[in-house]
Amino acid sequence: MNLIIKNGVLVTAGEVFKADILATDGKIEAISTQIDTEGEVIDASGKFVCPAGVEIHTHIDGILHGMRTVDDWFCASLGAAAGGTTTVVDFPMQDQDKTLRETIEAYIQRAAGKSIVDFAFTPIISQYNDETYREIPELIAEGFPTFKVFMYYNWKVNDYDLARVLDVTGTNGGLVHIHCENAGTIDYLADKAIREGKTGVEWHAPTRPVSTEVEATHRVIQVAGELGVPVLIVHMSAGQAVEEVAKGRARGVKVYGEAMPHFLLLDNSIYQRPGYEGMKYVITPPLRDKVNQEILWANLRSGALQTVGSDHCAFPYKDKIRLFETRGAIFPMIPHGAPGIETRIPLIFSEGVSKGRLSLTRFVEVVSTNPAKFAGLYPQKGTLAIGSDADIVIIDPEMEVVISNDMLHGNTDYTPFEGWKLKGYPVTTICRGKVLIRDREFVSQPGGGQFLKRKQFEAF
Repeated sequence: MNLIIKNGVLVTAGEVFKADILATDGKIEAISTQIDTEGEVIDASGKFVCPAGVEIHTHIDGILHGMRTVDDWFCASLGAAAGGTTTVVDFPMQDQDKTLRETIEAYIQRAAGKSIVDFAFTPIISQYNDETYREIPELIAEGFPTFKVFMYYNWKVNDYDLARVLDVTGTNGGLVHIHCENAGTIDYLADKAIREGKTGVEWHAPTRPVSTEVEATHRVIQVAGELGVPVLIVHMSAGQAVEEVAKGRARGVKVYGEAMPHFLLLDNSIYQRPGYEGMKYVITPPLRDKVNQEILWANLRSGALQTVGSDHCAFPYKDKIRLFETRGAIFPMIPHGAPGIETRIPLIFSEGVSKGRLSLTRFVEVVSTNPAKFAGLYPQKGTLAIGSDADIVIIDPEMEVVISNDMLHGNTDYTPFEGWKLKGYPVTTICRGKVLIRDREFVSQPGGGQFLKRKQFEAF
């Protein structure tokens, strides 16, 4: 059946123009000033018609910190769609006794039949052995071009394997996403704080200072530059760390940086809130001083940061408290992570476009087009073009919404952005020509999302 979107203002990463769109059999068939043909018609008068969001940083229905995130693939994908996203590339953790391939296969089964949006996976490497390095080129060739490594936690990468995984992945057409923190310094500072009786949530940020992110980021960029391979630094929180990315890019290193709403909009004063309230915001890297926020916005605007992810990792507030209390009442025992898949696009539109920090085209670039490129999905996803998937979000730029956890679709018991007033909100979301959200109401069924195999990464 044909789907026609009429009278809207189309926005891509390159242009803004008034036109109609015709979608047939899940693809965009025509873009024209006027389309008159039979089919379902959506009137987008007064609204922006954009490529739907592509989200490449989530932890859905996965084991982290000894517990399982509470959002399954139905409620997480419903939240994604309600927030304007139709493609999610998730980070599944490689189990100790599983290969990367087995990890991917297991998580496909978790999502299949539940997800309403299209999905793919970037496995987190935890086993740095010959089997892993044999698998990486095979998986890239088969349509799995992205992998993630951590420089912190029990599954952290050492310097030798950092170089090896970057080399093996990059020279075979893949891309490594890296969590950059100096593990040794953080562990020492945390141990020292606890010995001194500094055990509360307010010590989460001081024991993970900016310097630990800057040093690890610098180290990764030096190694990637030496090897001549690309790398994506995820969830960048501090201006000094982004400066390392900008300097690396200026000298020709293929390094990229990811921004996130919580670092753009929240600051570390939250950790001083009374009681356990600050636990809601325990993420890594931690929230930073407020001075970093406009620096991050400026770099997102200029191109030193190329994408925006959510790091959706839904642990309930009540469980953060419970685990803190039952694991010694010390801050390192608070699970790291917060929900965000549904609020990513609304926050970036309202705080970015509506407040003049980002142009419409840059907004589309960082929430849709560039994430699709990093995932190996462009131009199938991430743009409005003839032949691309008809993945479309319609945004009402005048709609005013106050965020509350009650209006969101996840299973957790809080949002970090409770009470935030937004101007501009997604009202209709379409995946491969099928309407998932109409006038902010879910009108589809679970399980319509497709698993995606992807192309090799192409530097841009």
